[in-house]
Amino acid sequence: MNARRDLVTVKILAHAGAIIGLYLAFSSVLFLGLQVNPLYGNFGLVAFGILVASYIYFGFIRNSPERR
Repeated sequence: MNARRDLVTVKILAHAGAIIGLYLAFSSVLFLGLQVNPLYGNFGLVAFGILVASYIYFGFIRNSPERR
C-alpha cells in the first residue's frame, strides 16, 4: 500500500512541477513579446501552445485508465 501512495505522491509532484514550468515559460513569452520584440512573442506563444498540448496529451490522455 505504501508503494501506491508513493506513486501518487510522485505523480502529484510531477504535475505541480510541470505547471510551474509552464508558468515560467508563459512569463518568458510575455517578456519576449512585450519588452523585446512582438515577433519573438508570437513564436513563443506557438511554442507555449505546443508545450501545453504535449502536457495535456502525455499527462492526461495517454495515461488515462480507459486506454489501458
